[in-house]
Amino acid sequence: MRGIGKKFRASVAGGMTFCLAFSGMPAALVNGGTAIDMAQAASTGLVRITQTGPGARKALKLGLNKAIVVDLPTDAHDILVADPMKADAVTRTSRRIYIFGKEIGQTNVFIFGPNGEEIVSLDLAVERDIAGLEDHLRRFIPDSAISVEIISDNIVLTGTVRTPQDALQAARLADIFLTGGEATTRTVTAQGNNGDAAIFGEERQRSQVVNMLKIDGEDQVTLKITVAEVSRQVLKQLGFNGSVSGSDGGIAFRNPSNLGGALDWTANAALSGTVGGTNIAAYVNAMEQAGVMRTLAEPSLTAISGENASFYVGGEFWRPVEQEVDEDGKISRTNEEVEYGIRLNFKPVVLSAGRISLRVETEVSEPTFEGAVNTGSNVNIPAVTAMSIRRREASTSVELPSGGSIVIAGLVKEEIRQAMTGFPGLSKIPVLGTLFRSKDFLRNETEMVIIATPYLVRPVARSALNRPDDNFNPTNDAASFFLGRVNQIYGRKEAGVPAGTYNGAVGFIYK
Repeated sequence: MRGIGKKFRASVAGGMTFCLAFSGMPAALVNGGTAIDMAQAASTGLVRITQTGPGARKALKLGLNKAIVVDLPTDAHDILVADPMKADAVTRTSRRIYIFGKEIGQTNVFIFGPNGEEIVSLDLAVERDIAGLEDHLRRFIPDSAISVEIISDNIVLTGTVRTPQDALQAARLADIFLTGGEATTRTVTAQGNNGDAAIFGEERQRSQVVNMLKIDGEDQVTLKITVAEVSRQVLKQLGFNGSVSGSDGGIAFRNPSNLGGALDWTANAALSGTVGGTNIAAYVNAMEQAGVMRTLAEPSLTAISGENASFYVGGEFWRPVEQEVDEDGKISRTNEEVEYGIRLNFKPVVLSAGRISLRVETEVSEPTFEGAVNTGSNVNIPAVTAMSIRRREASTSVELPSGGSIVIAGLVKEEIRQAMTGFPGLSKIPVLGTLFRSKDFLRNETEMVIIATPYLVRPVARSALNRPDDNFNPTNDAASFFLGRVNQIYGRKEAGVPAGTYNGAVGFIYK
């Protein structure tokens, strides 16, 4: 009988535990344990309250436009929602409450028993559910470790990404999540007939995205631009000036220059003679000019990814544009300021470890006498030469790997011009007409190329950098006066150089 009694008591205890578990009573009270002061989620969206009584409080987070189910250990008779605009509470049974999140914000829910005693106080924080955003970030930016937090309906992104482009994409995804589309703004989302559900859609929030992501990759770019140009010019001028005079009169002629404007029409050679009573004089003007010009500019500039950078080395000069002479012979000129030099503007964006997007604007200009204008002169008015500006500009957007080069601009130009002028009628006479005309020939050949090379860079120690004036010292007075040296010579080309990789002639300084 004693064995049967023990088995009966064990069966009754097990049955009571099973029944109480289904009724909502915590098993800890049945088994003699202590209730814990936190919500136990039996399943998704289900929270079980285990500790009740005056002063019992529980903090819950609720997704916007979502609901949770709260199970109570005792019957509830009164429910008070502090701000019905933020959340709503609906009961189906005395021990089960449905809480709906309606607007972003905070509120609390008080639950009272049959005699007005406080069962529990729920502190609700209605926030956006960021689980979907985190899934999208993991899917669209797989090679990153991004954490998302909500602070007063503002999104804070923390963690690491590989490139600035990934950080920008993460911020854009978070902004889309906050603002949404037109379908996210609703007036009424759900409403019951008995007043048990009335959820009004939120107004548009003016929330912000705080991007605190750290970039693992290198995000500083050095751009090296090379502008190389070779120009060759050939100018030939040949003409004859002359005069024929006698006792009854004479004639004189002078042929103008046509191209280049470089020939001063003074006599280079002269022939004169007398035929009877007629004096004949001829002046031969001939010039041949050839020149080669080489231009090389290599500006370099470093900038952070996504930031604009500009570089300018040059100057200004005043160019006359207008000249006036009054009745008293006073001269007044109007000048304009013209800039020249080397200019580089660029904006790099590091797309990935092997891709750099560049927006490049480069310009090389200098004053030149090519195309210059000379004003006329007389005894009282001096002549003025208005120089012109020669420019080479390029503006484009390209994508390159670090250390890769591309030609962003190139020009091959060949120009040939000929002109012939002479005395009307006489210049058309065969053979003899050569004395009455002049001929100019101009040939221009230009080849130019602009090369861009970006590099991903990082800071180095100051000792690892070299200055252009390293190892330069002026020579002493004796070597300067007697040997014509302006700097000290440290070595000779024949001397050996230390081990290492060098480019160009090293080991000595040019005089």
